[in-house]
Amino acid sequence: MVSGFNTEIDFEGTVFHIQTEAWKERGIETSVYIKGAVVHSLKTPHSALSSAQDDTDQQFMRQMEVQHRQVIQQIRAGEIRLPALPAGNA
Repeated sequence: MVSGFNTEIDFEGTVFHIQTEAWKERGIETSVYIKGAVVHSLKTPHSALSSAQDDTDQQFMRQMEVQHRQVIQQIRAGEIRLPALPAGNA
């Protein structure tokens, strides 16, 4: 089973690194990094994922891919941005 996805995108001059990891017992976690710092995180607990009896690794991977793509779409829509610097640090 693949343990995750990694994607880098350049949006408006900022390079975002998106990393989605599968934690089969805990769920799915997607983190967004800019220059090594986490600027956004999305966690979906295992309890919120499909609980059908026929739940397979393939279905879990599909859910993980959907979450990864969702975060990429949020970046491209401008919903996830470079954090503002505190006043006086510009």
